[in-house]
Amino acid sequence: MTQTLTAQDIELGRGPTTKMVADALDIQRPNVSKDLNQLVREGKLYKTEGRPVRYLLVKSTPHQPLSKHVPSYKEAQAAKSTPIIHKQDVFRTMIGANGSMKNAVEQAKAAVLYPPKGLNTLITGQTGTGKSYFAHAMFDYAQSNGIIAAEKDLVVFNCADYANNPQLLMSHLFGYSQGAFTGASDSKDGLIQEADNSMLFLDEIHRLPPEGQEMIFYFMDTGMYSRLGETGRSRAANVRIVCATTEDPKSTFLDTFMRRIPIVIQLPSFKERSLNEQLDLVKLMASLEATRIQKKITLTEDVVKALIASVGYGNVGQLKSGMQLVCARGFMNQLNQDEITLTVRDLSESIQAHMLGQTATSLSRSELAKITEAQMTVSPNEPFYQIQTDAYELPYNLYDIIGDKATLLEAEGLDPESINQYISTDINVHLKSF
Repeated sequence: MTQTLTAQDIELGRGPTTKMVADALDIQRPNVSKDLNQLVREGKLYKTEGRPVRYLLVKSTPHQPLSKHVPSYKEAQAAKSTPIIHKQDVFRTMIGANGSMKNAVEQAKAAVLYPPKGLNTLITGQTGTGKSYFAHAMFDYAQSNGIIAAEKDLVVFNCADYANNPQLLMSHLFGYSQGAFTGASDSKDGLIQEADNSMLFLDEIHRLPPEGQEMIFYFMDTGMYSRLGETGRSRAANVRIVCATTEDPKSTFLDTFMRRIPIVIQLPSFKERSLNEQLDLVKLMASLEATRIQKKITLTEDVVKALIASVGYGNVGQLKSGMQLVCARGFMNQLNQDEITLTVRDLSESIQAHMLGQTATSLSRSELAKITEAQMTVSPNEPFYQIQTDAYELPYNLYDIIGDKATLLEAEGLDPESINQYISTDINVHLKSF
C-alpha cells in the first residue's frame, strides 16, 4: 500500500519517508535515499530516529536534538573548544602521515606550495590505495592555504570512462566548437576551462591516448589549448593538474609527457603499512559506518583480525567494502538495538576464510595479536578528517534500505528468519553490483 503524508503527520512535525518520496515522484528508492542523505550531510535535512526513518527540513525545526543531524567535519571541529587539526594542514590526521605516508605527504605539500603555480603531480599506487582520496586532500590543502579560492571545486575526470572513444574523451577535456562532430550544434567549454584557477584530477591517466597526452603536455608547457574542431591554440587557463594511475609510468606514458610531471607520488599498499596503521584504518572505516548508522559499533578481536587478513589486491578500498558488508549484516541482525556489536556471525564466508590467517605470515599474526584489543568500539561523529566521497563510497544509504525493507516485510507478516534471508540477499546484490 502506498504511504502518503497525512495532515496528522504534518501537525506532529513528521516528515516523509524514503518510500513516500519515491512513490510520489515515481523514482527508484535507492536514488531517493542517496539524494536525501546527501541533503542530510549538507545540513539541509535531518533524519529522525527509529523506524521508519523520516526526513525534516532543518530550518523548520530549530529545536531538534543535535544527534539527529550528522555534522560535517568543519561543524564537528567548530563545536570543540580545542580543534584537533590546524586549518593549513589537512594532512595532519591522515593515517600514516608520520609513517608509511610521510614521504607522500611531504611531496604533496611541496607540489601544492611550489611557486608560482605549483607542480603537476602523478599519484601512483595499486587499486584501492587511496589515490582519489589523496588528490582530494591536496586540493583541500591548497584551499586551506589560500592558493585556490574557497568557492572553487576540484574538477575530476576518469579517463577510463571514455577510453574507447578518444574523440569524446578529448571533447570532454578541452571542449568543442560548433560543428566539430555530428551532434555538436553548439560550442561547449571543457573541463580544462572549468578548472581554470583550480585543480583538475585526471584519474586512470594511463587510459589517455597518445594524442591526448600530447595535448595535455602542450597545455602544461604553455597554459594554452584549443577546443576540438578549432585551429590554433588560442585559449588560456591556469590549471593545477594531478593525475593518478595504477600502471608503471615508465612503460605507459610518453617520455615527453613524464618530463612535464616533476612530482611522482607512490602510495603504499595496505600490506606495506605498519600494523598500527592497519588497525587505525579499520577504526576509521568502522567510524564512517557508525556515523552513517548513528549508532555505536563494537568489533570483536576476531572480526578485526579477519578484516585485516582479508585485504589483498584491493587494499584500503577492499577494507572499506569489507567493512560496509560486515556492518550491513550486523545492522540487519541487530536492527532494533541501540548499539551494534560485530561478531564472527556477521562476517561473510570469504572474510571468515581468513580467520585462520592463510594470507598472513605467522610473524605478522603474532605481532597483530600483541596490539589488538579484545574489542574495538567507535562512536558516531568521531573527529576523523573526512574528504567528501570516493570511489568506494556507496551512492546511497544501505542502512536506510535495510531498515525500510525490514519494516515492509514485517508488515507483510514474514518471520524474522525469512526477513533475514531476504535482506542478506539484497545486501550481497547491492555490494557486488557496486
